[in-house]
Amino acid sequence: DDEINTEEKILWFKPTGVVVDSSVNSSASVEALLLGGGDVNQHELSDLLKVLNAAADDDSLAAIYINVSELGMYYASAFEIASAVKNLRDNNKRVISYAENFGNNAYLISSQAETLMVNNYGMVSAFGFSRKREFYKDLYENINLNYNIFVAGDFKSGPEPYTRNSMSEEDKLAWNEFANPLWEKMTGMMEAGRNLPEGTIQNYGDTIWDLSLESPMQSEIALELGLVDMIVTREDLRHWMYEEFPNEDRDKSSLPDSISIYEYLSTLEEEENKSENKIAIVNVEGTIVTGEVSYNVAGSDTIVKNIRKAIKDDSVKALVLRVNSPGGDVYASSMITNALEEFQATGRPVITSMGDIAASGGVWVTTTSEEIWAEDTTLTGSIGVYSIVPDPTPLMEWTGTNFDGVSMTKAGDIYDLSRGMNEELNKQFRENTENFYKEFVTKVADNRGMEYTEVLNFAGGRIWRGDKALELGLVDKLGSLDDAIDSMVTKLELEEYRVFSYNTEVEFEFDLNLLI
Repeated sequence: DDEINTEEKILWFKPTGVVVDSSVNSSASVEALLLGGGDVNQHELSDLLKVLNAAADDDSLAAIYINVSELGMYYASAFEIASAVKNLRDNNKRVISYAENFGNNAYLISSQAETLMVNNYGMVSAFGFSRKREFYKDLYENINLNYNIFVAGDFKSGPEPYTRNSMSEEDKLAWNEFANPLWEKMTGMMEAGRNLPEGTIQNYGDTIWDLSLESPMQSEIALELGLVDMIVTREDLRHWMYEEFPNEDRDKSSLPDSISIYEYLSTLEEEENKSENKIAIVNVEGTIVTGEVSYNVAGSDTIVKNIRKAIKDDSVKALVLRVNSPGGDVYASSMITNALEEFQATGRPVITSMGDIAASGGVWVTTTSEEIWAEDTTLTGSIGVYSIVPDPTPLMEWTGTNFDGVSMTKAGDIYDLSRGMNEELNKQFRENTENFYKEFVTKVADNRGMEYTEVLNFAGGRIWRGDKALELGLVDKLGSLDDAIDSMVTKLELEEYRVFSYNTEVEFEFDLNLLI
């Protein structure tokens, strides 16, 4: 874009909102309105990385300013962005970072900057990973509300808030084995970026509150330990910026001449690619449910439509399933795998790229893939099933409410939860849960070329890090989405190709195919 000049400007990298694989314009959808997701600023990871990587080779920019303290993301995305910031520094770019408060991910990214500033009333809150939840078992007992929980998998911790009043030892074990090595990797990168002795960040997290009794300003503690270079107010930051990068108008009360993320993105020329060999990316991002895609909701109806578009398009030579999902509904997950199998029946391959998280139903949808890629920090596994069935009858009896009536058949009487959980219903739910679990384990075993009993060893609802999943055989290779695409291109021996994603705007149309 000729109208946007980058010369001697600062790239102002301050995205607020959330990092996503694929942004969804769904503010008009019912799901978005219910989940409050319509107005969330979504930043595609590929866009953010493209901007930072291009800036590393751009001599026209004066510097790069980083503030990611208001950007929500998982760990795998944070490591990728942090590596891109490190790359800026390795290319001798001036990188300035500032925040009022640095959480784990924000500090990981910002620690790679040349100059790191914190607000005088701010702090570094890189205190590691916590897994804490509310437990309702006693509450429900107190109000006479009964929840029937059916679980297949000893480590499947999803329903624990309903069944316990404390964290189980199994959940602690699985979480610590996932998180501890991740924390070591994260603190190692932080300490390398800041040139700090090994163990500095851990020691800081362990002693900060004791140190705060002696020095109430946490920002001063961070400066003393070398976690930051400067303590500033916003006014100090503006004055410092003016001294280092005076704006064209020589206005001391204004920030430097800068260019925003998306202005800069618009200056990056995309090579025109009209190749007839297309590789389609289909995103499964968010909780997997039936219905349309919206922010943080992987609606199977939309995803199946996109797969069907690929089936009908002969120029699509392969499909990459990009998964960033904690799981969801078995039926919705099956709708996706059924459509993928139909695509594969045409003789074209499917491979999976796991992003930040691909767990439970996020694994189910990968079970048709010829090859599965994950990041080393991907949260995956959780191969297990549970169902939660509320039984309000004790509460109703307590309040003096009674149910009675007649049904034409025995089934109509049994499947009436207003009468409470009965023996037949209990048996039915339990067997259904066990059967779904057996089907899940079987699908993984068939896909992985393993025996059923082998998969049982690492199933059980237990979570695994990507690098551990590779050891177990749950995934084939470690790498990014681009690595997965390169692998596909090599397998297909394509000399030229183009990659595209289907438009993820929600389409409000009546699709007759969804009825069959």
